[in-house]
Amino acid sequence: MPMNAIDITGNWESDVLPADRLQTREPEVRQGQTTVFRQRLQVPAGIHALELVYWPDQDSRLGKAIEEKFDGFDGLRMNGSSVRLAFQRMEGAREGYRALVQLEEVRDSQRELQLELTLCASRPLHTRLIGDSGRQNECGGVYQALPPLSDGQLAIVRGIPFHLSELNEFEIDDLLKDSPGDRGSLHPWKDGMTLPCHGAKVRTAHFLGMIHSIDIANGSWFSPKGDHGFSHFVGDKAGEIAIRWTDGEETVVPLVFGFNIWYSRAWDMFWHWWMYDQYIGHLDERMFSGREDGREIVEEAVALVDGIRAMGSLSSNARFVFSVDLGGREVASISLKGDPLLYGHPVVSAVTLETAELCSELPTLPDFGSVKSARKTVSLEQIEAGGWQDRVERLQKLLYTYVDELPVLDEPLVPDGYFGPRYRFEGNPDSVYAATFLYRNGPECAAYIADNGTDCSSSTARQAIPHYIYGMGIWFGFDPVFGSLDNWFKLYRERSPGELPGISEAWARGVGELLREAMAFGYDKFVRSYVDWLDNALFTEANPPHWNRIVGRSWYRTYEVEVGGMLEKGVRENDGHGICMWGRYMVWHGMGRPADWNERHFTATEAAVDWIEWQLANDHIRPGVRKDVLFTESECAHGAYDIYSSYNCLHGSKLSIRMAEQLGRSALAERWKQLYERLRQGILDHLVDPSEDGPIWHTEEDCYWQDHAHKLVPIQLATEGDTYTPLEDWASGDSMDRTYLEISQNSYRHLMRSENYNCLRMFGYGQGMMTQSALLLDRMADAEKFLHLMLTHTYLPHLEGWTAPEGIIVHRSGKYYLPVNGYMGQDSHVADSTKAVRLLLGIDDNDPGHLRLVPRYPAAWTKMSISEYPVVTGQTRQSISYVYVRGERGSDNEHTFSFELQDSADRISIRLGPYPPDAQIDRAYWNGSEIPFDCVDSGDSRWVWARNVSGKSGVIRIVGVKPIEEG
Repeated sequence: MPMNAIDITGNWESDVLPADRLQTREPEVRQGQTTVFRQRLQVPAGIHALELVYWPDQDSRLGKAIEEKFDGFDGLRMNGSSVRLAFQRMEGAREGYRALVQLEEVRDSQRELQLELTLCASRPLHTRLIGDSGRQNECGGVYQALPPLSDGQLAIVRGIPFHLSELNEFEIDDLLKDSPGDRGSLHPWKDGMTLPCHGAKVRTAHFLGMIHSIDIANGSWFSPKGDHGFSHFVGDKAGEIAIRWTDGEETVVPLVFGFNIWYSRAWDMFWHWWMYDQYIGHLDERMFSGREDGREIVEEAVALVDGIRAMGSLSSNARFVFSVDLGGREVASISLKGDPLLYGHPVVSAVTLETAELCSELPTLPDFGSVKSARKTVSLEQIEAGGWQDRVERLQKLLYTYVDELPVLDEPLVPDGYFGPRYRFEGNPDSVYAATFLYRNGPECAAYIADNGTDCSSSTARQAIPHYIYGMGIWFGFDPVFGSLDNWFKLYRERSPGELPGISEAWARGVGELLREAMAFGYDKFVRSYVDWLDNALFTEANPPHWNRIVGRSWYRTYEVEVGGMLEKGVRENDGHGICMWGRYMVWHGMGRPADWNERHFTATEAAVDWIEWQLANDHIRPGVRKDVLFTESECAHGAYDIYSSYNCLHGSKLSIRMAEQLGRSALAERWKQLYERLRQGILDHLVDPSEDGPIWHTEEDCYWQDHAHKLVPIQLATEGDTYTPLEDWASGDSMDRTYLEISQNSYRHLMRSENYNCLRMFGYGQGMMTQSALLLDRMADAEKFLHLMLTHTYLPHLEGWTAPEGIIVHRSGKYYLPVNGYMGQDSHVADSTKAVRLLLGIDDNDPGHLRLVPRYPAAWTKMSISEYPVVTGQTRQSISYVYVRGERGSDNEHTFSFELQDSADRISIRLGPYPPDAQIDRAYWNGSEIPFDCVDSGDSRWVWARNVSGKSGVIRIVGVKPIEEG
């Protein structure tokens, strides 16, 4: 076979590159440090050149690997002599530099060439040997190719020659079922491929590639609910290699993730991790939080050796080598097949047969690589015996959490140093998990609130995982802003406002939700300084004043567009803007609605509403359409219109009207009311879709949030300033309230058509929002199922225990799961999931003059108590404790609810339940005296109201719960 150019990048060796296994460690090479790469070649006769290519986009900074010596790099030695390299800029769209070294002509049959390359990098440069002749393999074994259909590309990888159709390096593509194509398969993939072997007597078959064409770990948010086709789990079958022998028999070698095929760019992202165009840094020492046996488990399980390892974090179709001992048997053909459960297919870019004797029908490969031990050969007997399965299972245990291994808790777990509300729930395991979840994540939400923003990632979690579709179960140690949750408790006690800085960044979408949770749980020490920072950002980071997608990040200040003579600056993240608006309201309300605070912050309140008014006044210019709804540039709308973005601003405007009225700004409040009604009607006119369930709220089909739980935002935001019982209150409201309620109920039915309760891929935007919606619509059977999945998949032993990441991917078997999207949790997700569990408590203090207690615990829970929980009554912030017991007393089924406040409240209403829809309530008692009560059918249950009692403490007892007698 003639040799014009042969890639030898995969033939370099170094001290950290093991010869016979997968590399699972790669120490950082800092400035001034170097790595020495070596290889020996038996160069055939002819004229040759050595080509080295440097790609800056694969380095951590320009020129680092070659010590910034583009014109005179002296890191190459050939047969002991130093060679200076001059790197010339290559033509093309991608910036690259090429050095070419002409070799002395080889006049003998062959000559040994010893190469040594010293780089300030952990991986070699792309290297090719260019020449004009080749030779036959003259050693005892013969390397023969199952050739591609084209001229292809020759490569030596770990001493083994391969003939590829092409050498393909790539980033991860968008998740499209018709993308990314073959990735350079040996033959075009047509539901597999069959490669004739012509009866070759094969000692060993070497397969190059051994990745998946969709080289990711999971579909994350970006695939539809219930779609497992993009999720790759260790132990899952990706396809098979079928070996047909000349005697007609067939042997099947399964392709199993974690055994002989890998995915998601394996370890590379940890050594050169780019996220959002920022170099995160070298993370090798942090892998598995320093747990050394993690690497050993990987090395033992995976029957692959590294192939071509590009600098940076690119993958390639020459990434790994899988070698199978075929015992010298005669092979008729080798077929490769995929698995119909997965999108895409296994990638095999080349197959080299090491034959016992020459097979004339197969081309012979030039053999001049010197590394003969770079193999981890597996025998067919080992595969058939299944011994590899134990090692793969050990790897599964390392990466995943098994549902049946959740710890059994008799008492909720309380973090070290904890202070705040107390919880105790009984009745089944979920009840204890729920209390544990609140103990961890109530303070976790508050730990995002410092003197300024702490970014979207957890400020306390010490472990993290790669984000989004990279998430494969590998975790690493991290140094969060506040060190740990117990250290945050300490800092919170010791520091005063102005003494607890964050990092001056926060995603607007998470700001309001975290402020809401911090206030709800009573961690309000730093909310004032935080809101000061937030309001300052409103005026300094965008024009007209509004909150950008990421408050504090200068990146978004550069967005500029001319609109009607005004230079608009910043991003139209209207959902985040509206969330900041109502989040500030919840701070004001939680403090007891102080007029002086309202006055001091009212300039920002007014500017925030003005931004909404300005957009509607100028929408004929940008985006050029009159709609009376808000054009939004964010994840939920993607430069379009949707219910989530417009409704958050609608809700923020309504609550701002109340703040204006408190200060006597009557004219302004009247103007805002007109704006509110205009946007409210605009939503009905433009953001309602037809469906088989009736009109439903519009969300963008291609938005990131594929569960579309944000379609129910009107229900979810009812608790922010209005009511915990929207079914009752909106049904008795004006015609617009009733219309919004009807469309929201239709939307819920539409989302629940599949009766799929697993929205965990989007922990807050999915599971959290759907749980909130089920609870607030009193769909208690649904809520219990949503809660069960949330609480039994929140145990993450490698991520601080009972934490709330950005998502959970559950294996299609339901047996195990892993966190994804979860770079240590994420603001909106922890807030929305925490709120979902908090709603169980039922503390509705939205009306300062009327405290309503509406607990919504699943019917199977028997005793629930809280104490030291904050509540607003009048203009006072105090605390409440209560105990709710469901159980038998004599022959009657009895519910007892007792509460105690710090100070008396003038008006209290209590709703108990859920009861079966056919239940009959005999009597209700208040402090031992019988009182009138109301039975309300709401959602799928019956509820009992004891209305308008008062006092500092009291006991409600409901007795005689019986099915309604027919007739």
